[in-house]
Amino acid sequence: MATFVVLAKWTEKSFEAMKDPAVCEEVKKIVKDMGAEIKAWYMLMGQYDEICILEAPDAETVARIVLALTMKYGGKTETLRAFSEEEAKKICPSHG
Repeated sequence: MATFVVLAKWTEKSFEAMKDPAVCEEVKKIVKDMGAEIKAWYMLMGQYDEICILEAPDAETVARIVLALTMKYGGKTETLRAFSEEEAKKICPSHG
């Protein structure tokens, strides 16, 4: 499984969705049903409102998840592929 970082900014639609206490569990279920796992989630102060660390089989899966959640709950996201130290060692020429 690959690791992805999703940074999000909330919108009016996001704030409306947050009024429903069931949304958190719904989001977890959507992510799991689409083949990924939320490893961590944090509310942030600063440029972004939240960060979610996902493990998923590939970028296409994450793209489908982000699209589905954005359509349903709103928000604006930026998604990054994150490489563990072990993965980075395999990628970096100095460690090859």
